[in-house]
Order: sequence, then structure tokens, then C-alpha cells
Amino acid sequence: MKKSSVFIVIGILIIVLIIFKPFRLEPPTPKISAAETQIPTTQGSYCWDGFLFAQCVDTIHTTPIDMTESHTPTRVSKNEKIAIEFPIGYQPKTLKLEQWLDENNSKVIEINSGKINAPNESGIYAYHIIADWNQGDGNYAFLIEVE
Repeated sequence: MKKSSVFIVIGILIIVLIIFKPFRLEPPTPKISAAETQIPTTQGSYCWDGFLFAQCVDTIHTTPIDMTESHTPTRVSKNEKIAIEFPIGYQPKTLKLEQWLDENNSKVIEINSGKINAPNESGIYAYHIIADWNQGDGNYAFLIEVE
């Protein structure tokens, strides 16, 4: 009986380490998708206070449009649902989404149940996600092309 209890405890610890990653050194990256298509993200500057270490990292990006410079826009349909999902156990305390049309024009987009609708006008749109957790903060950018 005692051996099986030890294996169960070890198994639970391994699962906790895999799911919650207490030794994480950076904020979790959200999974962005439209239908079955993954949309790549770029991580910006962040600060994170892990179990053993804390760090702040500054990136060289000046704007969210600059952050997505290396991305090919992911094609989506007009008004298509775009999901923004963080890993289990890492839901941000606050989450803000901005839509950038150019270097000087942005607007805040409301997120409903972790989803937004793509614009109903054709064009290329950069999005900037700003997330805060108890452990720190992070920001990410992604790029879509509405057809």
C-alpha cells in the first residue's frame, strides 16, 4: 500500500509541475486562433516573478506594428471569431486588447469570453495584448488580414 501511495503523490507532483509550471521565467504566451488556424504571436517586454527567480526583459519593439514586422498576416474572414486563450491556471487578472491601424492610431477592442470578432472591412490589422498577473505582466502582438 505504501509504495502505491508514493507513486500517486509523485504522479500528482509531476502533473502539477507540468500544468502550473511554478519555475516559469516568463509570462505564458496566449494561443490565438481563428477557426482551426493558429495565429502567430510576438512577445514584447515583460516582468515575471517565478518561484525561484524574477526577471524583467525589455524588447526593442517600438509599437505593436513593429512587433509584428516579421509576421505574414494570417488570413481571416470578415467578422470571424478570434479566440485568445491562456494556459490553464494562467488567466490574467486584467487583459486589454488594442487594434492598431498604423503607428499612430489604435483603439481598445472589447474581449467577450476570450473572443473578439475580426473587423468587417478588408485590410491588415495588428493587435496588441496587454496582460497582468500576480506574478508580473506581459504583452504580445499578432497580425491578421481580413479578406
